[in-house]
Amino acid sequence: MSKVDRTRINKIINAGDVTELNSYAEELAKEFAPNSEREKKKKLTTSQIRNILDNVQRMSKEGVEKGEYELLRPKLAYVAGRSDKENYAVRDLREILDIALQNVGKDYRKFENFRNFLEAIVGYHKFYSQVKD
Repeated sequence: MSKVDRTRINKIINAGDVTELNSYAEELAKEFAPNSEREKKKKLTTSQIRNILDNVQRMSKEGVEKGEYELLRPKLAYVAGRSDKENYAVRDLREILDIALQNVGKDYRKFENFRNFLEAIVGYHKFYSQVKD
């Protein structure tokens, strides 16, 4: 069951809609956050997305304008590939972030919208997760 909503992603990345960003990020985090140790194999752990977030936060304006953010796409695929094959959360998040990155172009403002979206997902995920990792 995919949580990908291209219309919402477009509003967040291209229009900078902060209300939509908060709403969608919170919905995703609630859905992806594990509520028990048993759910860790099928949901998202913080460590699975921290490395991506760290890369995003270190990205410079020049790096975005050169298209270096495109290197995040294979990193997302790697994280999804390493996860349990039944882990829909990691696969859905990879697809959502991949679509969002495709909307960035070389526009640093759009990249900032992407970064804010990812930071919001991580923040809400940490809040809703009942499992330490």
